[in-house]
Amino acid sequence: MAHKTSGRFWELASKWLDDAEDDLPSESNQETPEEFFAMVNTAKQEWLSAQSYFNHATEPELVDHAILSLQAAERKYMYWLKRMKDSQ
Repeated sequence: MAHKTSGRFWELASKWLDDAEDDLPSESNQETPEEFFAMVNTAKQEWLSAQSYFNHATEPELVDHAILSLQAAERKYMYWLKRMKDSQ
């Protein structure tokens, strides 16, 4: 039973984290300042959502997931901030 639950958990976690595949930059694509601003704002909202999810997680398995989600969202936000800064 625990193996089924664990497998389902990781399946859901990967779907949640993989939803942003379209947000990854393309090597041949140069973003405009407006696109950078939009990406930074989207990443910031995802980070804030991950913080809220972490603050409300009570089950041990969900706390682990919340920590990983929070770390991933923070890194994504920092990545887009750096890209926007470097483009200016």
